[in-house]
Amino acid sequence: MNFLNLQYFLKAAEERNITRAARKLYISQQSLSGHIAKLEEELGVPLFERGTELKLTYAGERVELLARKICSLEQEILQETDEIRDRRRGRLRLGISYTCGRAILPAVLPEFHRNHPLVEFSLVEGNHLQLNNRLRNGEIDVLIGYMPIDVLGAEVEPLLRERLFLVCPKAMLRQAPGESGEQLDMAALQGRPFILLKEGNRIRAMLDAYLAKLDLTPPPLLLETENIETAFSLAEQGMGITVYPELFLTALHPDALLENAPVALLPLPGEETLGCLAIAFLESSYRSPAVLDFIALCRRKAAQWERISR
Repeated sequence: MNFLNLQYFLKAAEERNITRAARKLYISQQSLSGHIAKLEEELGVPLFERGTELKLTYAGERVELLARKICSLEQEILQETDEIRDRRRGRLRLGISYTCGRAILPAVLPEFHRNHPLVEFSLVEGNHLQLNNRLRNGEIDVLIGYMPIDVLGAEVEPLLRERLFLVCPKAMLRQAPGESGEQLDMAALQGRPFILLKEGNRIRAMLDAYLAKLDLTPPPLLLETENIETAFSLAEQGMGITVYPELFLTALHPDALLENAPVALLPLPGEETLGCLAIAFLESSYRSPAVLDFIALCRRKAAQWERISR
């Protein structure tokens, strides 16, 4: 089947007028009528009821619907072969959480853009559940987030493992009974107010699993929030204790590592508080050279981050 015949048929179906359609296609009316006649002959059915205004037959309506799908697939074929040929053009749709994006993208995107200046990049931000759903539905090409990434048919590649830290106002630390300093146990902070992410967030789930293993009751909540940066800022102001990933600390809050910082950073021991940052994509989806280069760049950067954290 001739793609050009289909494209000319679609323009005639859109305009409902041979003269207007031919003018927009920059061809003669006779040439356009010839292309449509060849398509009708090939299919063995009339596609239009001729008159002052063209009207699609029932067969024409069905062919129009399917022809649009075929022409869309043609464009996809042309795009993919163009990318394979010169590795320049393409599209990358990345799903990532807001804070994870703040920590990671400044180290990744400038280099990626220098190497692929013509690649169309779009960023989709959301929480763990939202991003998993977007990957499952094919709305994003790549997802960067914390495991587990529960998407059927997704290839999940770990990037780096990092520990959760307790972010505790130093004033509360001095008031806590028992041990002090970096060896402070969670039990010593029972009764102190916590500012945590809402249930359903991966970091919150990790803390809940850690407390359950220690057989500790959940801490009293001063506030629950969807924004981990809000929790960190309030902890810095002395309002309560929160938890924060190691990568975010080193990338976004290096001042918190200084001796005169208003908060103490206490690593939470145990497998439950080790998070794994991963990159994921659907195994069945086409991955353009640009997408493959982005994945490779994230691998290299993750190896650098892991060396720094050690």
